[in-house]
Amino acid sequence: MLAVIFLSENTHAECRDLDAIAAANRKAVSFFKNAEVFHPAVIQKIHHPSRKKEVASYIKAGKKRYSIFTLVDQDCLVEFRKRSRQGD
Repeated sequence: MLAVIFLSENTHAECRDLDAIAAANRKAVSFFKNAEVFHPAVIQKIHHPSRKKEVASYIKAGKKRYSIFTLVDQDCLVEFRKRSRQGD
């Protein structure tokens, strides 16, 4: 019985890294009419204690390339943080 209580308190849903990257890429691409991922996204850091993951997505829209930074929470909900254009 004690093991069940211990496990239930410490187990909580967490958005896996691959799911966080996919969600961040979908959000980043949604800002443009015709865009695609040109480089694999990277998890920059995991914020403590919120466990939100900061993800950098690399998007190409036409000839322009962007880095889109988002925060992904434990439910894989994405929050936009900032955008920067590469090569400027």
